[in-house]
Amino acid sequence: MSDFPVFFLHGLAYAGLLFLVSAGLTLVFGMMNVLNFAHAAMYMLGAYFAYTIYNLSGSYALNKDVNLYARAATGFRGSSVQGSGPFNDQSVAGPENNTSFEAGIKADLLDRRARLNFGVFSYRVKDLQVTAVGGAANANILVPVKKATGQGFEMDLQALLTDKLLATLGVGYNDTKIKDPALNVAVCAQCTVIDPQPGGAGKPAFIDGNPLPQAPRTTVNFTARYSQPTAGGEVYVFTDWVYRSKVNFFLYESVEFIGPSLLEGGVRVGYNWANGKYEAALFGRNITNQVRAVGGVDFNNLTGFINDPRTWGAQFKMTF
Repeated sequence: MSDFPVFFLHGLAYAGLLFLVSAGLTLVFGMMNVLNFAHAAMYMLGAYFAYTIYNLSGSYALNKDVNLYARAATGFRGSSVQGSGPFNDQSVAGPENNTSFEAGIKADLLDRRARLNFGVFSYRVKDLQVTAVGGAANANILVPVKKATGQGFEMDLQALLTDKLLATLGVGYNDTKIKDPALNVAVCAQCTVIDPQPGGAGKPAFIDGNPLPQAPRTTVNFTARYSQPTAGGEVYVFTDWVYRSKVNFFLYESVEFIGPSLLEGGVRVGYNWANGKYEAALFGRNITNQVRAVGGVDFNNLTGFINDPRTWGAQFKMTF
């Protein structure tokens, strides 16, 4: 399918917008002999009022160390066009709208040696623009999801446990769901599809109720840093760990394209001096050498790619 009709319509729409602006300037100047420099600003305000977006937020201080907050907002994203390719025609997704709510608490604890942020959230997206990739036809197509929802919480804690030991902890929970009983997408040629396929194996699958792709339900991260000052600088030991629950790689669900939970850890031992200008360190990444699939290639075979392997190394850094 040629892209010319879409480009032509986009150009026509843009020409219409320019005509509206120029026609207003011509009428005002021609009839009143006044050059209205505010015309562009009025045109912009008209565009904003044509689609209203609100963002309401507020906070309340319980005391000098604890604050409560709440926020409600809407958002908008314009239409998108996916050009045609060797395996698919051009696809278009209309504009999407989202509404979100959030409330939480921010607090300084332990005589301000610790800080806590905790919030709960909920959001809804109408006509969500997503990309259906792969399938036996190796297509790349924009599709609109009638509704997608998510709700959960986030917690972030930082604590100076001693004068030399700093620890952080983050926990997140995000329950996402696609809500579109009529939406179906092409599936891989050889995988074991879990979603309903009324037409039989290899036919499009209905994805109502599935989570959004690459959206783990639970995430946890932890870091700790111990430092010992010296006469010329600082010796430190640092470790960081991250966990995520299982994820779905694509819009449809299949046994082979669900990534299992992943836990990775790292360690770093170093020395910095000259007020942090120079640093030398030994480090390790993925020190438990856990191997997990983190993504897939959805075509006519079962292809995935994995996380980085265990790595040991040394580093010297100079800032200037």
